[in-house]
Amino acid sequence: MGSTIMNSFKRKSLTFATGTAITGAAIAGALVAAPAQAAEPAPSSSTADIGGGVSVNLDPVAIVNAIADAVNDQSDRGGAVQAALDVGYWNAGNPDRLTVAVVNKNQDISVQGDVADAQSIDIKGGNYVIYWFKGPGTITNNGDGGWLNWGAFGNIERIDNVIHVNGG
Repeated sequence: MGSTIMNSFKRKSLTFATGTAITGAAIAGALVAAPAQAAEPAPSSSTADIGGGVSVNLDPVAIVNAIADAVNDQSDRGGAVQAALDVGYWNAGNPDRLTVAVVNKNQDISVQGDVADAQSIDIKGGNYVIYWFKGPGTITNNGDGGWLNWGAFGNIERIDNVIHVNGG
């Protein structure tokens, strides 16, 4: 049985990142990524109407810069992935609190759904992609689990090796 998880906590690594004044950016369309695909950089910061009259505010570049600073404070990669999720969700660059996922590109993990943006980032020697969901989606891990390889933060439900994103 799966259980619904609503993450609502903040970690110490986030404290310095929340004070940054940031506007938003968004990318239109859904994104489907395979483990080896790299994310394209986001456009400059802005607010965009993403089909159906839904406006999403997101500044992924500023958030990734804050994440890079936060993960350097962690002694292990699993802790660094968790810090990346915290900053990706709570940072001022994500005012709409879009669900965030961090996925190791070198693992058999697929991401599908209504993604607002995706950014590549190196975390403690590993290659990852950070996704922000503006709507429903799934993250399926067909390989090794654990914080070293994947995680999600926001409106999610995890059932075995699949994380269901229940909206942004």
